This record gives sequence, C-alpha cells and structure tokens, in this order.
Amino acid sequence: MFRTLRNHWKKSVFAFCAISYGAKWSYDRYQANQIRAFYCRQASILGSQTYPSMNRLNRVAVLLNGKANNGKAKSLYDKTIFPLLHLIGLDVRVYRVDTITDPNGLTDLLTNKIEPNELNALMIVGGDGTLSELAPYLFQSNVLENLPICVVPIGEHVSFARSLLPTTTKKKLHDDVSLLCESVFALFNGTIVRRSLLKITTSENDEKPIYASTLDFGHYSRLEQLQKRLWYFSYLKYPISSLYHFITNSYASIVNSEQPAILYSHPCSGCLRCQPYLMEQYRLSQQQQREQKTSFFSRVYQSKRSIVQPSSTSVTPPVENPDCGVEYCLNLDKSPVQLGVKLHGNEQNFQVDISDDLQRFNYDKDKHPKQSLYVQHLRFTPNTNLLAKQMLINQEKLKDSEDLPTEYRIELSEKTLKFIQITDDLLLRKKLSIKATVNELEEDALEKKGIFLFPRRRHQHTQSS
Repeated sequence: MFRTLRNHWKKSVFAFCAISYGAKWSYDRYQANQIRAFYCRQASILGSQTYPSMNRLNRVAVLLNGKANNGKAKSLYDKTIFPLLHLIGLDVRVYRVDTITDPNGLTDLLTNKIEPNELNALMIVGGDGTLSELAPYLFQSNVLENLPICVVPIGEHVSFARSLLPTTTKKKLHDDVSLLCESVFALFNGTIVRRSLLKITTSENDEKPIYASTLDFGHYSRLEQLQKRLWYFSYLKYPISSLYHFITNSYASIVNSEQPAILYSHPCSGCLRCQPYLMEQYRLSQQQQREQKTSFFSRVYQSKRSIVQPSSTSVTPPVENPDCGVEYCLNLDKSPVQLGVKLHGNEQNFQVDISDDLQRFNYDKDKHPKQSLYVQHLRFTPNTNLLAKQMLINQEKLKDSEDLPTEYRIELSEKTLKFIQITDDLLLRKKLSIKATVNELEEDALEKKGIFLFPRRRHQHTQSS
C-alpha cells in the first residue's frame, strides 16, 4: 500500500485533500443538524405551553428575500427558521419580496396584504440590502414603525444585524446556525431597542433618500471588490488584487478637486435647533404638574392613599445649542483616499472613518491607518471618475446611471424603528453547562431564560401535594 502511494503521489495528495474536505463538510453538516434538532425540541416545548390570549404572540409576517445570499436564503429559511416557527405554533404568513415586479407592489404589500394592524411582530429574512429596500415603506407607516422587527441575518452582508446579535467568530452569520435559531426565540426573550438608519441624499435626488447601514468610498473598497472577484486564487488573491489595482488605477483623491472639503457637524444630544418640538413637550409637562396640585378641600376630604405626592424631579427647560448644525471642515495632511460611514448603536451620531494614506499591500481593510470621529451630519463632493467603481452602499455598487451625483449628504434618519435584540445568554450555552436529563435540561433552560411566563402544571401539582 505504501509503495502504491509513493509511486502515485500526485493522485494520493489529491485524494487526501478531497477526503479531508469531504470529511470537514460532512462534520459541519452533522453539527448543524444537531443544533437544529436541539432548537426544534426547545420550540416544541415552548409551543406546548398554555398562555392567556392577551400574552401570547400569535401572528407574525415574514418578509423573505429569496435572492439574498446568492439565492440560498429560501433553502436556509426552509431548513432552519420555518420548522421553529411551526413548532412554536405561530400564525406565520410568508411574503416573497424578491418576486415583486410592480413598482407599487411593496407599498400594497406593506399596507394592505400583510394586514399590519393584526400583526404582533415583523420578521425580515435577508441582509442589509433587504432592510434598505424596505426601510422607506416602514418609515411611512405609523403602524409598522412601532411594530417589533426581528432581523434574521441570512445575507451576504449583514453589518446592521451584527449590532443586534451577540459577538461571534463567524465571518458569515448565515453559517452560524445557532444565531439564526436564536433570532426566532428572540421574539419571546429578546429586548426591543430603537435604532436609526443612515439617510443618504444627493443633490440630484433629494426627495428619494437611500437608507443604509454602511457607506464605503475609496481605493480600499475597490481592493475588496477585486478580492471577491479573484476568489479562485485563494490566498494569492490579496497580492494579485493589489498589483492589479496598482497598475490599472492611479493615486487619486476621492473628493472633487474644485471642492475638496469634507464638511461635518458635531453631535448634539437634543436642543431647540434640531428638535423644536421639545419646547411644546416642556410646556405640556409643566401643565400636567400644575394640574396635579390638589386644592385645600381635596387635601382635607381625601384619604392619604389618594393624595397625589408632588414630584421631586423637575424638568429642565430645553435650551439652544449654539454648536448644533454648524459645519466644520475636516483638516487632513493629504488628499483622502478612503471614506467609511457606519452605525454604531447611538441614535444621535454615527461613525466616520477617513484615511489619507494608501497602503497597497494592506489586505485587512479594518487595519489601514485612519482617523475616526463621530458626527451628526456629513457632506462632501465626490470625484465622479471614481464614483462608479469605488462607491459601495451596503457593500453593493451603485446602479449605472448617466447623471452622477455631485454632492452627498449623510445623516441619521428622523424616525426610528423598533428592532428585537438577542441577549448574550444563549439557549445552546445552557445545554452545554447544565448536567441533567434531556427533558429536564430543555425545560430548565427555557425557564431560566424567562420564556415561561406562567408556571407549569407539573410544578403546581408538586406544590399542592
């Protein structure tokens, strides 16, 4: 046998690589199926519980983008998400958003077909592009704006969903089956947070803004796109993409030479300039405090329990911040070559990363030299020659158009949406840490997570006996 392997060493090496890859692929599939089976058992236990009709989550609308993750989102949803929703016993209505061709189709879907007044929650299955496409319609509806939204990160780019999920070592969240399953259980044990999106407007299209979570513009974005196209070179794609970019692209600034300034404004926690309605709220609060003051006869005839205690906390009147809305010019030693904008979980500002040093053989975009600052408003004039190839919104290129924008304005959206955030205490971690039988383990794990709102019958019989 060893003589045969030595004589046919090329075939042997190829067979060893193929068998190793197949074994690793089979083991990953086995582990994913074990995780799915565990969460299915948790879902069946959760679905068997009896809740009052007022406290039970009944109807959920699922907005599925089947084209997300290179067309694999539908199969991932069928294998991972749909069985859990079915075992829990929810009334699930699935709507495909990628098959809508009518320009007014999304408006009709989100206003009439899904019946938003009858929903308890909304689930979006896709990536950043799916959320960006649905955001304008969600902001227009007062019902959908206040409806809890569960984001299932089945997409190639899910930077916004990462802020709602626990930290993970997986670069692609759709490969982490446990987090996909936890996103379903977050409907019961998650926390609701208010989040804004980036509102991107241009000088040519001011009435139809683009809502996004990230914006990248520059030479490092171009390198990242080249690396994705040269995936078949494996680790050699990094030096090859750098050499190709060095030969085909010259060192040029990302801003226009005639107006090279990048203007920004400092964050503001809220004043009369940016939020003029604060004065009306202050007046209403003062009026309510005056109405709470009881008269002499009411203090005599009322009991001590009914007397309204005066509030010790006083509401401070809003003031006007003189620095709010004032634009400043960003000072750089050289011309900027990379601009990155992203959300960081704050409703009052967003993060801006600017670099003026191009390191052609720096393969990690997060480690290139940059200057970070938190702003409330950003405005710049891009270099139109680099705009088509190096501008990425939600990690996607701009659509081809004849009229290129001459100015970009970036700010946070005026309205916010209610998203469901997953807690760090995962159910699968409970399974590995608690030593018990299978049935007791699953039920205790759910009880410690706070999913059971009412005690089980077995415990009631034990207490009564």
